[in-house]
Amino acid sequence: MRRRSSPACFVAGAAALVVACTAACDRSPRIDSEVAGGPVTVWDSAGIEIVENHAPEYPPGQFWTLDPEPEFVLGGGQDGGGGAGGGEAAPGGAGAVAARDSAELIWRVVGIARLQDGRVAVLSQGNHQLYLFEPSGELSRVIGGRGEGPGEFDRPQHLQYLAPDTLVVWDYWFAPASYFDTGGTLLRERTIDLLTVMARVPGATAESQVIPLANGSFVVWGGEQSASPPPPGAFYRPPVDLALVDGTYTAHPLGPWAVWQLWIPQTTAGRNDAFLINTLVDLHIATGGDPPSVYIGDGERNDIQQFSHDGSLVRIIRRTAGPVPVSDRGHDVWLETLETFHEDMQGVFGMSWEDFSRGMPRREAYPPVAGLVVDTDGNLWVREWSAAEPGMPDQWSVFSPDGRWLGVVHGVPDLLLCHQRVSPCWVDRDFLLAVGNDGLGIERVEGYRIRRGDGGP
Repeated sequence: MRRRSSPACFVAGAAALVVACTAACDRSPRIDSEVAGGPVTVWDSAGIEIVENHAPEYPPGQFWTLDPEPEFVLGGGQDGGGGAGGGEAAPGGAGAVAARDSAELIWRVVGIARLQDGRVAVLSQGNHQLYLFEPSGELSRVIGGRGEGPGEFDRPQHLQYLAPDTLVVWDYWFAPASYFDTGGTLLRERTIDLLTVMARVPGATAESQVIPLANGSFVVWGGEQSASPPPPGAFYRPPVDLALVDGTYTAHPLGPWAVWQLWIPQTTAGRNDAFLINTLVDLHIATGGDPPSVYIGDGERNDIQQFSHDGSLVRIIRRTAGPVPVSDRGHDVWLETLETFHEDMQGVFGMSWEDFSRGMPRREAYPPVAGLVVDTDGNLWVREWSAAEPGMPDQWSVFSPDGRWLGVVHGVPDLLLCHQRVSPCWVDRDFLLAVGNDGLGIERVEGYRIRRGDGGP
C-alpha cells in the first residue's frame, strides 16, 4: 500500500499583534552596557526585553552546517536511501512488530521526533498510528490505531516528546491526549474539557488547532474576526484570535493575528465558484525551551514575539538586517515552486495553472520569517529566504535562548516546509528531521546531520 501525499497547502498571514508596547515605545531605551556597540543591543520597554541583533555572533564559515544529503531516510520509494524500511523486527515484547516497508507507513505525517536513544518517532494521521524506528531504519514499534478506545486515535494532529521517556499524541476534536512510554505502553490519558475551552476562548470550536507546551498548557485558535473579502486580484488576510490555555483553563490572550494570506484570482471574477488560494507560509508558531515559551513570527515584521508559559509577552527578538527583495526572476521561481503544490489544479478547477496564477501580486520583499522551530537546547531556529532566488526558504538563522543571533545555517533542502500547521520538523544537537518526498510525491522522513565544528555554543 503506497500512498501519494496530498499537495501541501501554502498558508500565510501578516501578524497584527496588539499586545506590544505602544505606550512604552515613547521612552528612551536603556542600553545594556555589556553589549552596546557589539552585534546586539538589549533594552527594556515596560518590562519587555527588546533584543536587537545587528549581526550574527559567528560569521559565515564559522558556524554550524547541514550535510547536503540526508544521513537516513524513512519512507519514499525503494531506493529512498539509508533506513528506507525492511530489516528484521525488534525482539519480542510489548509493541514488537514484524518488519514492514516504511514506504507503506510514511504518509500524512503530522509529527516527528528523535528520541534520546536515537530512535525516530513518526506520527501518521493517514494510518492513525505512531511508529518507532530504530536508528538503522527498522520498524520496532507500532502504537495506537484508529478508534476511540484507550490509546487509539480518531485523527491525530500533534506529537509531543517529553524527554527522556514519554510520547504524547494529541487527537482532533479535543479528544483525550494519550501519554505513552517509549516502549509503547499507554501511561494515561488526559481529558480536555472542550466546553470550558470554548467558554474561555471566544470563537474556539471543536475544530480549533492546538499546539501544546511541555508544561501541559496549549495554544488554541479562537474565532476569526469578520472582514469583507477584497475583490479578485488582491490578498486577503482575515485575522484570528490566539490564546494560551493553562492547566486551570485560564485563557491568556496572545492577540489577533492574520493567520492566513489568501489570494482571490482574477479568473474567478463573475463566476459563482470563486475561491481562495493559499500563497505564502507567513504566520509561524513554535513552543519549547525551559521554562517553556511560545514564539510567534510573521511575514511582515522582522521580529519574533516570545511569550512566557503564562501568556505574558516577555521578549521581542529583532534583526536590523533588511528584508531580501523579490526580483522578477525570484517571483517567477516562486510561482514555479507554488505550482508543484497545486499540480492537480486543472483537474480540480478546470483551468490551467497559467490562467489560474495570472495576475498574482508580487511581494516587494520575501517574508523575514518563514518558519520557527525550537531545538532541544532551547535555541530558536528561524527559517528564511536568501538572495539566491531559490523558490523556497533556503537557510536558518539560529538564536540563543536569550534572543542573541548566533549564526546562519545554510543548505535547507528544497520543499522541506518545517511548518507547524503544514509539515512538521525536529531539531536536536545532531540532526534536523523533516518531511520531504521522493520526487514522485511519496512522503518520507529525512534526517540531516548538523555539523557543529568549532563554531557556536
